[in-house]
Amino acid sequence: MSALPSAGDSTLISKSGAVPRREFEIKQIHFKDLFEALRLGVEDWRACRTDVMVLAVLTPVAAIMLGAVVAAPNLLPFLFPVCAGLALLGPMVTLWFVALSRERERSGIALAEAASEPFNSPRLNTIQSLGLLSIALFLAWLAVAGIVYAHTLGQSGPARGLEFFVRVFTTTAGWEMIFFGYLTGAVFALVTLCIGLVSFPLALDQDVTTWQAITVSARAMARNPVVVLGWGFIVAVLMAAGTVLVLLGLAVALPVLGHATWHIYRRLVA
Repeated sequence: MSALPSAGDSTLISKSGAVPRREFEIKQIHFKDLFEALRLGVEDWRACRTDVMVLAVLTPVAAIMLGAVVAAPNLLPFLFPVCAGLALLGPMVTLWFVALSRERERSGIALAEAASEPFNSPRLNTIQSLGLLSIALFLAWLAVAGIVYAHTLGQSGPARGLEFFVRVFTTTAGWEMIFFGYLTGAVFALVTLCIGLVSFPLALDQDVTTWQAITVSARAMARNPVVVLGWGFIVAVLMAAGTVLVLLGLAVALPVLGHATWHIYRRLVA
């Protein structure tokens, strides 16, 4: 499969520096395309061994989170929302894997220097704007999770250690927190899927504005709602499995999903 021509390869930047409007064709894909993208994602992961990099990042992050919960037990109710919220940051934190897959497709080998070229171009502005949007969604999710806790389980006072988990699964307030937490989490996940499905790979691959990247992503979801929701389910399952297996699981799940995202983008956008 040949790479899409980069927008930088043609005269797309006007004299004023603005990015002219370009119409992108949104293709219809099927579930077999998702599994093929995952297969190619695994191939990219095996070729790039990006799990080593993920472990190098996750290990100190996990240590900090564990230390924070031990030092401040009141933070325990936010442990699950923080872990679950990683999916909201997924399109941003896996962008390097997308870049490696892009370069591997273009040149046959994923050299870090070549893969990083888009980050040293005007495209970085759009990437940064999308990243700020992802962070804003993550922080908004934590705020909403805090409100849900405060109005359900938090009404019964603080709980530490095992007592907190007992309250979660044995009290009405605990089950209310689970229900409303999952309900609001699903809304945030749906919004993230809609605006982040292909916006980051598109911003990396083409000279587009932030709004263009988001609208193309939304159009891709509107054209393939069932398949895209299926992809969201696959992401949720792999992230959950990776979290259960702690560092080793996420060290594989995150890179594979990131690499696969590039191949989904290539099948969706022309």
